[in-house]
Amino acid sequence: MDKEKRFKMAVDNFVTELANYANIDINDSNIVDTSKRIYDMYKEELLEGYNKSPKEYIKLFESDIDYNEPIVISNIPVKSLCIHHLLPFYGTAKITIKYNKNAKILGLSKYYRIVDNFSRKLQLQESLTKEIMIFLKDNLDVSYVKVELECHHACVGIRGVNNIDNTTYSVSEYKTEK
Repeated sequence: MDKEKRFKMAVDNFVTELANYANIDINDSNIVDTSKRIYDMYKEELLEGYNKSPKEYIKLFESDIDYNEPIVISNIPVKSLCIHHLLPFYGTAKITIKYNKNAKILGLSKYYRIVDNFSRKLQLQESLTKEIMIFLKDNLDVSYVKVELECHHACVGIRGVNNIDNTTYSVSEYKTEK
């Protein structure tokens, strides 16, 4: 049996067992298609980062502007899943980047796509932050990259300490030695 069929069966079984545990009628119109919705959500959205390469978004442009200062791209949406509890964490990313002289530059919208691509996995916020920074450092001609994430974690907000106002900041930075 292939991976897709096993995953679909597991989701079907999970929803059935959860409904049984909570004494929910599995024939209730609100839950009848829940396993399909969950399967589609994970496959097509939440775990999409496993099936796409962020390299698809690398499109570089010549720059004839003599600008040798950092640029900052902020308010980049982050929507991911905590690997510990399978609950969402979400917030924003801020990327500060300084290209080397005469470097080709990445189109601004591609930063949003790259962050989204990396976000669509099960992970820790710290890992996501570092993974984005390393990818940008390795695929762009830059002397400086800083990736900052500010996220709210559902696993902190709805369980454990139940702090719905939680915020976690993570930073990963690269600079060449000069």
